[in-house]
Amino acid sequence: MIIKEKLLPVNPFSRPGHRRPDTLGIVYHWVGAAGQENDATARYFELLSNQDLDDEDPDRYASAHYIIGMDGEIIRCIPDEEVAYHVGARRYTALAQRQFHGYTSNERRATPNWCTIGIELNHPDWTGEFTEATLEAAVSLGKSLLRTHLLGSHDVYRHYDITGKLCPKWFVKHEAAWLGFRDDIFYQVAER
Repeated sequence: MIIKEKLLPVNPFSRPGHRRPDTLGIVYHWVGAAGQENDATARYFELLSNQDLDDEDPDRYASAHYIIGMDGEIIRCIPDEEVAYHVGARRYTALAQRQFHGYTSNERRATPNWCTIGIELNHPDWTGEFTEATLEAAVSLGKSLLRTHLLGSHDVYRHYDITGKLCPKWFVKHEAAWLGFRDDIFYQVAER
């Protein structure tokens, strides 16, 4: 597995540069932009740094640690040990409140962003179905992250599981596909 480093500049909107105290889970997302590739997704996160905290325009915060393209290429945008803005919400699911106790109050440094690693998956069309290359890379990366951070299959989530958002769309609408994907990660870890 090859991971291309394309770290975002430290900025308040996509890479705050704060160290995360815990790694309690890995969260999968879809980019929600059909046909968009890695570089465009990374560039979007980078361009968020051009916002102005002092103007009256609403600010947008978004990023992920990794982006996986439709060809299986993996880009790392933020180091694992830093915060990425990928699972913030006004309210969290009961599952998230149980699993990330202390990280769901939305008080300072109390969102699941402070204890999870985010992975964005690109997709060719609006069904949200991923290419085989994307899925293979996502399984390999997930397996590696589970080993590195001493996590198990119960620590792999969809954005939906934490916030209720329809993300990643394909895995929310096709529960069996999600469970199979998660099993593929876990079984590869268990076979080490």
